[in-house]
Amino acid sequence: MRSCKLKHLLAIPALSAMALIFPIASQAQSDASAAPVVNIAKLPFSPGLQVGDTLYVSGHLGVPPAASKAPADPEDEARQVLTAVQETLHKAGMSMNDLVYVEVYCTDLKMYAAFNKAYGSFFTAPYPARDFIGIKDLLFGAHFEVMGIAVRNAAQNKAQPVAQ
Repeated sequence: MRSCKLKHLLAIPALSAMALIFPIASQAQSDASAAPVVNIAKLPFSPGLQVGDTLYVSGHLGVPPAASKAPADPEDEARQVLTAVQETLHKAGMSMNDLVYVEVYCTDLKMYAAFNKAYGSFFTAPYPARDFIGIKDLLFGAHFEVMGIAVRNAAQNKAQPVAQ
């Protein structure tokens, strides 16, 4: 029950961000051939919010900053979105190994293996808890959106996975 409530609470910022970005992105340029431009600094949310030693990482897409859509190859897109999350963590003085929870939204569950291949190259054990959730659509044709919760020095604080 608590896990379900947590998932719903964590989904709210991602859905809110999508609702706010979509109208802004669609109005950004009237030329259909030009890439939409979204100035993230002007949007009413943060890529991450740090409270004490905890960093709440907003949903990130695997769309390169200068591109109008996600890479065609799912593994490339997965690397791109994980790199974006990694950059947010680095700006807070953290690393991927500080992530204790990751939530992944995916528009095609057949891409699970491709995502995991890229995902595994960004982490060392103990791996964060994770959800992989199917969703109909994401902005800019993205297939993956990744958000998470990081705790500074999680590995050094002996974060331990629960036995299966």
